[in-house]
Amino acid sequence: MPYELDWRAPHTLNTAALTAASSTLTAASLTYVTGLNPWWDLAVAGGGAAGTIISGAREGAERSTLAYRAALWLAAGGWASWAAGIQVPWSATALAALATGLVLGRVSWSASTRHDEAVKVRRRKQADAKESRGRQEEHNRWGQQWEARIQRVTNIQGCRVVGIATWEANTGYTVEVLLPPGGVTWKQVKANEEGFGSDLRLAEGCGVEVAAGRAKGTAIIRVSTVNVMAQNLPFPMDLSPTSIDNPFEIGRHRDATPTLGSLAYICGLGIGDTGSGKTNTLGVINAQLLRTVDAIVWHIDTTGAGLALPWLTSWALDGAYARPVLDWVAPTHDEARAMVRMGIQIIERRKTRYQRRMREVNDTKLPVGPDVPEIVIVVDETADLPNDIKNDIVTIQNTGRAMRVRVLVASLRATSDSIPVPMKKRATWRWGMFVTDPEELSYLFAGYQSVDPSDAPWPGCGFNAYESTKPRPFKAYMLDPRNMDAIAKGVWERRPLLDQISRDVDYGIYYGSRWARTLPLLYPDEPLHPVTVPYTSVTVVPVPSASNPAGPGGTFGEDPVVTSRSGTGQVVQPGTVRWDKLFPKHGARLAAQQQAPAGADGPAAQAMPPVQDRPAPPPGESGLRLVVDNSGTADRAAAAPVPAESEPQAPTAPVGPGDAAPAPAAAGTELPQQGRPSPQDAAMRLLLDAGPQGTGPSRMEAELKRLGYPTVRTTISGWLTVWVAEGEVVRQGSGTQTYYVHRSCIRHSGPSWK
Repeated sequence: MPYELDWRAPHTLNTAALTAASSTLTAASLTYVTGLNPWWDLAVAGGGAAGTIISGAREGAERSTLAYRAALWLAAGGWASWAAGIQVPWSATALAALATGLVLGRVSWSASTRHDEAVKVRRRKQADAKESRGRQEEHNRWGQQWEARIQRVTNIQGCRVVGIATWEANTGYTVEVLLPPGGVTWKQVKANEEGFGSDLRLAEGCGVEVAAGRAKGTAIIRVSTVNVMAQNLPFPMDLSPTSIDNPFEIGRHRDATPTLGSLAYICGLGIGDTGSGKTNTLGVINAQLLRTVDAIVWHIDTTGAGLALPWLTSWALDGAYARPVLDWVAPTHDEARAMVRMGIQIIERRKTRYQRRMREVNDTKLPVGPDVPEIVIVVDETADLPNDIKNDIVTIQNTGRAMRVRVLVASLRATSDSIPVPMKKRATWRWGMFVTDPEELSYLFAGYQSVDPSDAPWPGCGFNAYESTKPRPFKAYMLDPRNMDAIAKGVWERRPLLDQISRDVDYGIYYGSRWARTLPLLYPDEPLHPVTVPYTSVTVVPVPSASNPAGPGGTFGEDPVVTSRSGTGQVVQPGTVRWDKLFPKHGARLAAQQQAPAGADGPAAQAMPPVQDRPAPPPGESGLRLVVDNSGTADRAAAAPVPAESEPQAPTAPVGPGDAAPAPAAAGTELPQQGRPSPQDAAMRLLLDAGPQGTGPSRMEAELKRLGYPTVRTTISGWLTVWVAEGEVVRQGSGTQTYYVHRSCIRHSGPSWK
């Protein structure tokens, strides 16, 4: 095999010196052999010296280095001229002189290189020091200006600026302020954000944000000098796998830092007016959720499913991939009701079935993964949802953290009718897009009434509060349908499936045919692609509805009868038609009392059966137990049947001498009047009517007085104390925020006897 030269061999200083010596010897030998004038060698060396000076000067070499390189060229040229003109180039004397020059050149080159590097380092340090002095002078000037500005705008004297840092994107800067002693807080400075912006003469879209510093007595002032809020930020198409436990980005703040959110252990809440970019922001959050390998996504959108359709169309109509990226979509109230109630049952089932899994990681919260994914329910437009679905959503918020069932709620308006107070309080991650009414942002970000919609005036702008941070303006990423299709195609293969234990709950019978029910509703006039056949060819199990109330483990509608806790009889479940006949809601009762004349015996007067027509409580119990228990004996249940709605109620015979006398009222208990419930019964009805939102003694006193009961607040507080001790009522909150909720409204499993 012929030998091949390796022209890639490294060229070191030693080989460079040998090359220079051999080239000089060759030039001198050619001059000697050909008889040329030896001065030509010196002339050529002079040209080389001039060339190396020009080249080195362009590279920024030091003058001493340029002079050294020129001297090497001239030394080589001088030796060649001397050896060719006076000596024979290959004579011992000439070669000895050449070898001496070779050694001196090699050693001096290293010294020259070190000197050159030292000079460069010294000059670089001098330049850095000069730049630092200039920057410090500029910062000192800025600091003096800001110290004067703070005193001028806030009337706070003695503030000292300890640092100013410009942002990486060069869109603003941050000022760190040391507040003076005497109890001055950063909140006093924050109250003047608008004043700072006016004093700085900032352009529209730029602003000033004040936040707490790294320690007490310090403040951070962020000043945006470029209007990044008006710019479009395309969604970063990073489709790498991630986990639901990791926070995700939904946009950028004014200082170009990421706007973060998470649905791992907390619930989310977002609002946005029409055209504000709320749906786009929900799409960005949905895209980040679909990147995860340990979370499935359920959608509730009963106003046309506009949130879910862009993520399903490429699968359902185009067949771009084999299975949907969303796990369940509820476009109707009945479907949504089945979804949230299955979610509640999954929470209860996971608590008992995954104890070993939690013990393996020594945690009280369920570790999720592709085999047991988190369930994220995204709810759009809550204003149109019935109250029972809203209450179930609150139940999931209250109970689903440890079992990893979380909720993201979105609405057009931040009002109590669209977003009930309990639903808002359970959502610790909140974001709000542009709204026209500042009061709505105050309702969303309670305690931060200084949030001004003018700080986010463009579509796609909003305020984000995550991890107990104050709401900060941000611009959401922009996501278009093509990006959604690309994301869905890139992640569908790694989307997890619902675990079998969660599928096996009672409402799991509706889960298997979910797409067979919903796809024809989502695409009523479009032919579905054959890839949907495995999902639509299954036997359809209709979800319970108002016309078909039967459901597993309970009903949606009327007249369910359940066994009492004691097992001695049957009782009527609250919230049903029969229960409301036995004990109608106070609003309906008041209307009936106002419409019916005295002594009337028509249906209006009989909406609430007289007290004497209801089963008498056993000795030692008050009328309260009729409401909260109804667990009387079978004989009592049979002796007091609930009349049908169309049947008139027969008059009850008066109590005769042979009849058992009613139990005496307890001390301090008001006796019920003829034909209406006792005050305790009415108070308990108010608690049941209040639902998960709960109520309090003051409100109950006012409502009882409107119904004609003279009960005072202290009496009601005493009842509540007893009911809390008995476990019938749950006390929530503390101090002035205390409210009471009936135990049947805490968990969806029903009243206390179920």
